[in-house]
Amino acid sequence: MIKLFKYTAISNGYDSVQHMKESLFHPESFSWAAPLASILGTVSVIFEQIFGIHIVVFLVLCILFFLELYTGIKASKKEGRGFRSSKFQKGWFKLGVYAVMIGSMNICAIYIPNKPIFGININIYGYLHYVFYNYVLIALFISNVENFVRLGWKMNGFIPLIAKRLNLEVVEKEKNKDSK
Repeated sequence: MIKLFKYTAISNGYDSVQHMKESLFHPESFSWAAPLASILGTVSVIFEQIFGIHIVVFLVLCILFFLELYTGIKASKKEGRGFRSSKFQKGWFKLGVYAVMIGSMNICAIYIPNKPIFGININIYGYLHYVFYNYVLIALFISNVENFVRLGWKMNGFIPLIAKRLNLEVVEKEKNKDSK
């Protein structure tokens, strides 16, 4: 068995079995990495049980949301409108509506019993829950692309191409501005 481990280690670019073990598991970091991994795992499970979305999806939602806030403020300043707190609350309201949409469908999916339809057991609320949070991801993505266009970010033509494919009206506004 030791020969197999040695062969596996060396054939995969390690100097020895010990080198492979240290590279794979970092035993010198176990004292802090194991408790941290346990805490993060616990938080992830609890978060998913309560909110119905994986914590990574939640982090993506947060990143897209805060990117939208940042680029929206920056675009408004670029357009000479500046920062107004009355407009800023719009983003938080949007986030609240999204949270209610996602959360309410998760609660319905968990607590409303689903009945078979034509012999097929489908949890329509579970389905709507996933549809809503995927829709929210897409909506945040679109809002960010709109802000990127307003900021004039081109990324080698990638942003305008996406905006055109998404048929965003902000593209038409930018064209009209350029033609004047």
